[in-house]
Amino acid sequence: MSGCSIKKEYDLYGKEQVEALRESAKGWQSGRYLLTNLDTDVMNQAFSFMYDEDGFQVYLYEKISDEGNYYAEFSDRDAFYIIDGGMANVYRAGSEGYIFYDRNDPHPYSTGDLLFYENLFVKSSEEIPQEDGGADYVYYYNVDKINDTLGTNLTEFVTEYVFGADGEFEYFVQRNSDGESSYAYRIDVIDTDSLTEIENPALASGE
Repeated sequence: MSGCSIKKEYDLYGKEQVEALRESAKGWQSGRYLLTNLDTDVMNQAFSFMYDEDGFQVYLYEKISDEGNYYAEFSDRDAFYIIDGGMANVYRAGSEGYIFYDRNDPHPYSTGDLLFYENLFVKSSEEIPQEDGGADYVYYYNVDKINDTLGTNLTEFVTEYVFGADGEFEYFVQRNSDGESSYAYRIDVIDTDSLTEIENPALASGE
């Protein structure tokens, strides 16, 4: 931790870079968020999205449970699929259960919300220089404020934004605990504004 320094609430390290990143994420045409459980070092969640030529959003959310079960959601303008336990259920456009998103109402995971940041809840921040010349901005949250606002029971909530020497975002880390259990994960964002197709995993089962 040598070479690091700390700022208190509201006067935050990395604020401009983090807020610029989150604002940029709202306008991405496509991208993939890859979530890795840091306790197991296993990437167990992924969210991919893109917009078609008419502004409809195609998205795929995938998750593998600790027991190895595969769950996925796939949505486009024609149908909404849920794949769970080896079974695929499909809800066609216009039917009950059908879910879709577009530019005016995007899936919240596609707008940068997975990279949590709320400066009103931050009690202090820290800047840790990286060996490559980049910076790691760490945010320590006031869990009492979060619990009062969201009705949670957190005892710890910390996030990190890592930027390279060129100022480009590299990855995000979140750690939280409620005193009984804890969770830490890393998010890498790839393929921003470069996806042209997202495969529907339900098609492999013949839907």
